[in-house]
Amino acid sequence: MTTRTLGSLFVACALIACGGAQHGGDREDPEAIVLEGALGNTFVPAAQSSEIVARLRVGTVTPEGLHRPPINLALVVDTSGSMEGRPIDDARAATAALLDAMHDGDRLAVVAFHSSTEIVLPSTQIDRGRIEELREQVSALRATGTTDLGGGMRAGLEEVMRHYDPQGINRVVLLSDGVPNDPTTIEPLAQAAGERGIAITALGLGTEYDETLLAAIAQRSGGRFHFVEESSAVARVFQDEVLRMRHVLARNLSIEIRPGPGVRVESVVGQPQVGMDGSVRVALGDVAEGETRDVIVRLRAEGRRTGAMVELMDAVLTFDDAVAEAGRLERRLFLGARATADEADLARGRDESVERDAARMMAAAVTVEAIRLARGGELDEARVILAQAALRAEAEAQSSGDASLAEQAQGMRSVEMYLPSVAATAPSAAPPPPEAASDEAPRAIRAEHERAVRVLQGPL
Repeated sequence: MTTRTLGSLFVACALIACGGAQHGGDREDPEAIVLEGALGNTFVPAAQSSEIVARLRVGTVTPEGLHRPPINLALVVDTSGSMEGRPIDDARAATAALLDAMHDGDRLAVVAFHSSTEIVLPSTQIDRGRIEELREQVSALRATGTTDLGGGMRAGLEEVMRHYDPQGINRVVLLSDGVPNDPTTIEPLAQAAGERGIAITALGLGTEYDETLLAAIAQRSGGRFHFVEESSAVARVFQDEVLRMRHVLARNLSIEIRPGPGVRVESVVGQPQVGMDGSVRVALGDVAEGETRDVIVRLRAEGRRTGAMVELMDAVLTFDDAVAEAGRLERRLFLGARATADEADLARGRDESVERDAARMMAAAVTVEAIRLARGGELDEARVILAQAALRAEAEAQSSGDASLAEQAQGMRSVEMYLPSVAATAPSAAPPPPEAASDEAPRAIRAEHERAVRVLQGPL
């Protein structure tokens, strides 16, 4: 099925389900989602252009009497030749164990991809009386061939769309240990899935997969990314993902940032964003009980006279309620600062917690970008931006006493040393990574990449 075909299927299902999407829309807001905002400084220097950092925080409050919608899940498993041996054995065992985490009424599909795609288990409603029969079906996973990851994703999404429930939890969990045959259609496919409300959790197994691509799949679809070093840990991650799905409070979160007069959005740190006449929209996927999602926004404001209120931004968070069938809900927030020529105001207006969070996210975003550039053959640029960012992180960690940022900075230096090991083409003058890096380099790169992604997507 092509990306265009999948897009048509998305549209068709949206039209078919539109009546259902309205069901319960007039029910009371359970108030499970909270939007808060804070500035790095509540004052800005008067009469000069200035950069302002804002933190938007999505939090949760667990209401009583939760309604738990059913899960509609497709598990997409890499069964290429590189999975032969213990990895495929552990993948089979993890898939069978996943059945134990599913409840009656949930749906599960299992898709295998290698040189082609196999529907090992078509989307099936879970019935405890048939568990052994289902176990027998998923035991058919065998390692062979190359890595048609795009085909596996499309097949998994198609299985989810066949039973798409606008009030339910519609998800894909993807496991891969290698580099896909053709990566060109994969990110657009993930973007389309996210726009339809199907988040893709991407698991990179071992040290040979393309961490940049798998993280992009997760981020563009609103899902999560995991680095799984040992195949024996796959079962736990599968089960943790299902447990998290059971505690989702809101789906398809999207935050729109509308800058005030004389203000522009410079960037939303580390997040794909869509510009709309000066405003910016960022998709955040879903949020589960106890989770926090931070969005760091860099703004640029024109100079104002002393004492003037600078209207920085309105933020509008929209999401689908997942616990009370209350439909599409929203939260609104305004942030403004006061212009001042008084250095004492600028000193007392600082919020060090916002500054720390912004510094960590900026360091994480540069780490991810540097690895992406190196994988694309732009090793020199990757080294430059990473070295500069590491210097900033080290200085900020020292001045603030932030141990977490200091650890990030140390990790960035490790990535800088090992970047040639992931570069598509490295200049001949580039020093090779240390001899011991045959195992260390890919492990260090992927561990620091996952650390950075976790900072950007929020703690797991």
